[in-house]
Amino acid sequence: MRVRPFVVLAGMILAATAGAAAAQGVTAWSDAPTYAEAAVVYPAKAKAAGVAGGAKLTCTVSYSRALRNCEILNESPAGYRLGQAARDLATRLKVARGAGVASNAEVEVDIAFPAQLAGHAPYVAPDPVWMATPSAADFQATFPKAENGVNQVKVVLLCDVADGGALSGCGVESETPAGQGYGAGALALAPKIRVGLLSASGVPLVGAKVRVPVRYELTPVKP
Repeated sequence: MRVRPFVVLAGMILAATAGAAAAQGVTAWSDAPTYAEAAVVYPAKAKAAGVAGGAKLTCTVSYSRALRNCEILNESPAGYRLGQAARDLATRLKVARGAGVASNAEVEVDIAFPAQLAGHAPYVAPDPVWMATPSAADFQATFPKAENGVNQVKVVLLCDVADGGALSGCGVESETPAGQGYGAGALALAPKIRVGLLSASGVPLVGAKVRVPVRYELTPVKP
């Protein structure tokens, strides 16, 4: 019996960000601080306490697409200077052209500092924003040539986030069921995937890690 693969990249949905009435939210950045730069400005008091938190800013988009005149709307938890640290990072942000944000527009920006910045544990973002994903044809090209009777396979990749949101250094973290050749196929998809330079919660991702869940679902072709 011939089998036609139907494949779904699980969890890779670019969510729309709703802005407040007077400001827009932004998900597409052409430049942003790195995770290492976030570690540099992470306040010493927060680091000593192992505190995670962040701030919401309101900024104006300049003609160069950089942010200026950023003000702190709120910070949480208070008392750790996370708002000022967020303002320092915001100077590195540039709104991507084509993001639907005009010059001189007011935008709201969330910038977050995970607790991992206090130590040496790698940060794996739970909420990346998927900016580019493989096509159906890309998936078909990675399907193992030999039929093996398996109709559902889930692969999870663990990848580093490189410049521009590209993925690098990917490895197969899990493949269920294992040994069917789908792990290698999922790795071949990694160059087609790009994440946003900030996570949905506002953590700088270049230099951090992300998990990429890939699900293959196969349905027999009726004769």
